[in-house]
Amino acid sequence: MMTKEGRKKVRAERVDTRCGALGHMTVDEIRERIVGENVNVTCPECGAIHLTREEAEEAGLKKISSSVRYTKIKAEAEE
Repeated sequence: MMTKEGRKKVRAERVDTRCGALGHMTVDEIRERIVGENVNVTCPECGAIHLTREEAEEAGLKKISSSVRYTKIKAEAEE
């Protein structure tokens, strides 16, 4: 896919390490990066759906350990 400036648009990939994190993304930002018809619009960082950039930034300020998802995963791991 080519952009207006003639540059190629590349797809960013995220590995499950902090150094490879893309951070919290909105639904629109996720759709820009997805190739194909199957689109999962949940945030790769926290698993929530952020409709606006403000929601994504707010999620970035929260501690992961205070999220419902973290608590659930921790409980499952301790079983």
